[in-house]
Amino acid sequence: MTAGGVRKLLLNLVNLTQVDSSGISVIVATYVSLQRQGGDLKLLCPCGRVLEVLTVFHLLNTIPTFEDEAQALASFQPRTQSAGS
Repeated sequence: MTAGGVRKLLLNLVNLTQVDSSGISVIVATYVSLQRQGGDLKLLCPCGRVLEVLTVFHLLNTIPTFEDEAQALASFQPRTQSAGS
């Protein structure tokens, strides 16, 4: 499902005004596929009806969501251990 070895995906929803069950299915299938490959999907700026639908399906409890693009991108970076660890 993922092309070219891409395993980290930030889905920008800022201009998306509606999403139906097909759209939710694609988001969930992509999330599951990436997780199985050791990757991750994160959502950026869901709002309005899109946010309502994601809330109804409890996807905000599963798929990380961000309001700030820089923070979202930074969250993909591997965590480094401190020298004292």
